[in-house]
Amino acid sequence: MTPDLALPLQQHPHFAAALAHMGRSVCFVDVAGAAPVLAVRQFGQLLVSRGPIWHQAGHSAALRRAAFRMINADVRDDTLMRAAGLRCLMTPAHVAELDLLATPEARKHAMKPKWRRAWQAAQSTRLKISEHAYDAQTHGWILKADLVQQHSKGFRGLPHSLIGAYAAMHPKSVRVVIATQHQTPIAAMLFLLHRPVATYHIGWTSTRGSAVCAHHRMIVTAADLLAQRGYRRLDLGLVDTDTAPGLARFKIGTGAQVRPLGGTWVRLPGCAH
Repeated sequence: MTPDLALPLQQHPHFAAALAHMGRSVCFVDVAGAAPVLAVRQFGQLLVSRGPIWHQAGHSAALRRAAFRMINADVRDDTLMRAAGLRCLMTPAHVAELDLLATPEARKHAMKPKWRRAWQAAQSTRLKISEHAYDAQTHGWILKADLVQQHSKGFRGLPHSLIGAYAAMHPKSVRVVIATQHQTPIAAMLFLLHRPVATYHIGWTSTRGSAVCAHHRMIVTAADLLAQRGYRRLDLGLVDTDTAPGLARFKIGTGAQVRPLGGTWVRLPGCAH
């Protein structure tokens, strides 16, 4: 595998190692023209998320031979997927991606005006922004706070056991950014690193953190740190304007590129491999 290939989290060896640590059955499948495709085996079927990642033109015959049962595709190519014997089950979701190869000035220029004003206001607030390697004992409060907000806001994220497994396999690749005021944490963010990409995984803010726009300042600080360390992209995750419009506006406001993924595709029974 090309070391610097910009793979999404769900296709990276770090993610595979974390899943295996959790007892999941995972494998990499060779598909001509693509990076080795990470698949999870469930009930004897191979399921793919955010793949394949093509480095050449997509090969429908190679994808057909791989015999994946379901694919949540990273890139939209309906013609390729249908030629590979797959049928569309769900239309594409959208993801926000922040370009870390751009200069800090260019990233600032790309911010939406209202978002930029909130970030500028946060600059004048007395906040301490610190960044740490994740430690379960020290930072367990962030996961507890996230569970509370999941319940109150009616959404479910990936299981927190994934964070522990990821940190167990790659201790330096789970990073926490915390905003404190008067020595009290008022906001936190957790990132999963999979070089040369990083993924924004959890965000929590208190009422005070929201009032001073702490997350605006924190995400810019995190992007600057990651860019300085050679990361090329910050994946801010799905943009869901229906069920999480506030979070969607926050992600879009950063100036991140919003692009469609490839949709969910399933291989119908009887389709030849």
